[in-house]
Amino acid sequence: MPGWLKVILVIVLIVVALLVAAGFIGYRWIQRHTPELKAQGEKVRADAAAFGKDKTPDACVDEAFARLRRCDGIVCQAMTKIFLTRCVAASNVPADFCSTIPRRDRIIDSVKWSLAECARRGHRADQQCTQIITGLQDYCEGH
Repeated sequence: MPGWLKVILVIVLIVVALLVAAGFIGYRWIQRHTPELKAQGEKVRADAAAFGKDKTPDACVDEAFARLRRCDGIVCQAMTKIFLTRCVAASNVPADFCSTIPRRDRIIDSVKWSLAECARRGHRADQQCTQIITGLQDYCEGH
């Protein structure tokens, strides 16, 4: 076996080992924190329902961005997206609200929409915004 092939094989094995280790560590972390995550999720759902009552979907989006600014990690970002989806569901949603929001399975339209929506809201080229704003798509696909 040529030397260059051995080097490539070793590199591939190291990458695979690192991926397996990362997957195992992630799995263990989730298992260890499941009760805490469930409690946070329930609190976010209750907060969203309370906040969204008698408000517009735009108020929910504004509050989601305010919460996002205080986030310190991926779990907080996920909870913020849940907040947005649940808040909009509890808000006074206009009848035509979802008419301009593309389905998530329309990938190109979805990406264009999320980038344009984030830019419209003052978050141009903000990856966190594009991840959170898809909570509106989640709402629309469920209703």
